Amino acid sequence: MATIEFKNVDFKYSNNSTENILNNVSFTIKEGEFVSIIGGSGCGKSTTLSLLSGLNHASGGSVTIGGKAVTGPGKDRGVVFQHYALFPWMRAKRNVEFGIRQVLKADKKTISEKAEKYLKLVGLEGSEHLFPHQLSGGMQQRVAIARLLAMEPDILLMDEPFGAIDAKNRVALQELLLNLLDSEDEKKSVVFVTHDIDEAILLSDRILFMRDHEIYRDLKVPFERPRSREEITASDTYHEFRRELFDLFYDNDIPRQDKEPEQQKSPVLNFGFGSPIGAVG
Repeated sequence: MATIEFKNVDFKYSNNSTENILNNVSFTIKEGEFVSIIGGSGCGKSTTLSLLSGLNHASGGSVTIGGKAVTGPGKDRGVVFQHYALFPWMRAKRNVEFGIRQVLKADKKTISEKAEKYLKLVGLEGSEHLFPHQLSGGMQQRVAIARLLAMEPDILLMDEPFGAIDAKNRVALQELLLNLLDSEDEKKSVVFVTHDIDEAILLSDRILFMRDHEIYRDLKVPFERPRSREEITASDTYHEFRRELFDLFYDNDIPRQDKEPEQQKSPVLNFGFGSPIGAVG
């Protein structure tokens, strides 16, 4: 794994355009950090993710991973999108196997066992042979997450992965992701785009708030890992922090932050436990 750095990044879709989609964006994500990007529609969240994935290229500034410029997609990064990006003619297991084959040269048995392992990990044991149209939206996104994890990238890029899912399954998938990442021996770096404030607080170590195509605030989430939804939402700290984020969306008079998040004096709570891994929902 390696540090992610955006340094004075600008982006526009054509050289003839007068409007920047990103304007002088700078931030650093350390190895193993989970960082969510939130903000209003059109502020540049998904564009930031597309530059990190290598699907687009900065118009100015630099995007680097471990000091090396991002020039295109790479095996070190895996992406999950909002809409279920599964091959409709492939069964669930074959979708996962396809991803594994892009990064691993191995025999059929090894790939099959690895696909089964990750489908079981996301609670889909017994559904391996179903086609995408036979799966619910939540189950399809579990397949996409299984495929992502099975490819074993160092960096997970997730663009509103639960945005098109009903509330019950959204909560289940949030818990699944939280438990999976907390259980990893080697922590992965995650960049997660969302419109959901509560989702960002639950999952993240830091939250980048975007406004007017730039990073407006860089906030440290005041809860240590492992964490429980029930415990953190019962605390006054949670509601104070949530209110701070809510105000950023609706109060245009709040000034930009000039300090690094480490300089903030938010309290940090440690509840010292997490939920067990297993099938959710």
